[in-house]
Amino acid sequence: MSVPKARLLKLAELSAKVFDQNFNPTAARTGAKVLSRRLRGPSVASYYGNPDFLKFKNLKTLFPDTEFIDEEEQYRLGKVEGLKRRGKGAPKKTKKGAAGGKSKKK
Repeated sequence: MSVPKARLLKLAELSAKVFDQNFNPTAARTGAKVLSRRLRGPSVASYYGNPDFLKFKNLKTLFPDTEFIDEEEQYRLGKVEGLKRRGKGAPKKTKKGAAGGKSKKK
């Protein structure tokens, strides 16, 4: 004895209503799995740290009359200068015209 398919669908629909579930007889993609996941925003935002944390470069703007020395920046600049003296620094940037660097002459 088999049960008609229409009757099984009606039973599934009523069951979904009773148990507060989605009724999806065609198995269409709804995105419910993605929407039910935990939000990623707070964990991504916390990865970059507190934005209100006072940074060294902000001190110069807050107190322009005071002289601050950033030892890490001074070390980096000295290292770059030494590389340039030995000819191992970054190459100069090329200047390109408004036509994207290519000029056509006829």
